[in-house]
Amino acid sequence: MYVNIFLSEVIYMKRVVILLVVVMFLFPFAGFAGGDQEGNMTVEQWEEWAGLGPYTPEEDDWDAIIAAAKEEGEVTIYANTSRVFDFARSFYKEYGIKVIANDMSQGSLFEKLNREIDAGIRNCDVVLVSDTPTQYYDFFELGKVYRYVPVEILPLLNEYAKDEPLGIQRFGGKAIAFNTQTYPDGPPIDTWWDLTRPEWKDKVITKDPMLGGSEINFFASFARYADEMEALYEEEFGEPLVLNGTENAGYEFLKRLMDNGLILMSSGTPVTMAVGAPRQDNPPLGIIGPSKLRLREDSELYVDILWDVKPVASYLSKQAVSIPLYSEHPNAAKLLIRWLYGDENGGQGFQPFFDLGTWSPRIDVPQPFDQKELAEITFWIEDAEWLYSNVVKFRDFWIQNM
Repeated sequence: MYVNIFLSEVIYMKRVVILLVVVMFLFPFAGFAGGDQEGNMTVEQWEEWAGLGPYTPEEDDWDAIIAAAKEEGEVTIYANTSRVFDFARSFYKEYGIKVIANDMSQGSLFEKLNREIDAGIRNCDVVLVSDTPTQYYDFFELGKVYRYVPVEILPLLNEYAKDEPLGIQRFGGKAIAFNTQTYPDGPPIDTWWDLTRPEWKDKVITKDPMLGGSEINFFASFARYADEMEALYEEEFGEPLVLNGTENAGYEFLKRLMDNGLILMSSGTPVTMAVGAPRQDNPPLGIIGPSKLRLREDSELYVDILWDVKPVASYLSKQAVSIPLYSEHPNAAKLLIRWLYGDENGGQGFQPFFDLGTWSPRIDVPQPFDQKELAEITFWIEDAEWLYSNVVKFRDFWIQNM
């Protein structure tokens, strides 16, 4: 009888052990002392385990990180660029670590990421997206994403990236594009106010800022820098600006631009194609991200950026990279982020972005082709705090007037 009881206990204990092994395999964060009632890691435990937040080491042990990343075996990235697939392939070829790449619109990305983090769903390991105001205030400030920049890269960052709350992987812009075949010396304009003149009626096109992307922050910046726009108006037209029911000179410029027949398109690609198409007698001007100049390589396009306009030639947007809370593959995430920053020659990870209209934040990376250095360009840099506080008001203004 006692033997039977003993054997039954042994069988029972084996089943318990097997069950615990299965649970630990399926739920790798389970079983940590001090966690919540469901046995999951607390935020502090995860930070320590992942080496992020207050537990970010002073030096990166890349041998250990690479070994752990290969043990993790995969990494998932959410990005708002189709070039995510290019650097995913090169990363896999280099390290043999699978990259689950997701190219999403900016709005969809933020919605999905926020919903998953709030629900405790651990799908994402790396986030690469523009619209830093939303990232900073709706995610970083709330502890939903973490800053990670490889230690050896920190001293190589330029002045526009080194003090940012999140890692800045690259800079982009928004500027006026023109047809170089029709206007070999540039179109007859020298200020943004010129786009509101009658001769450019129905001849300025841009991506619809309500479709997501950095366009909404770019157009809102005219209101942010309204004083510059007001001073420029008086210089250009020789008389003070009279507002037509708008709040300031920035909003007034945008209202006049819309009233002058501003044409909206689905993305920057068709804008660039329309501007640069050959054999046009009267081509439009476009407002595009300068990185769209890469389309010239594969198409017969005559398009370039007009760099000599007042008050600035471009708006400088930021692409931030971060690691979301409870990432299951933090070492692979760190390795992928290092890959994205490239090296002093651009590097395979940065190669998809090493083109005209994109600037690396690294001071040791040369500019591609004949691209201007940032120091040679006049621009407004993205003001995350102001934009976060004012973009809703700007969106309402746009919808009401367009």
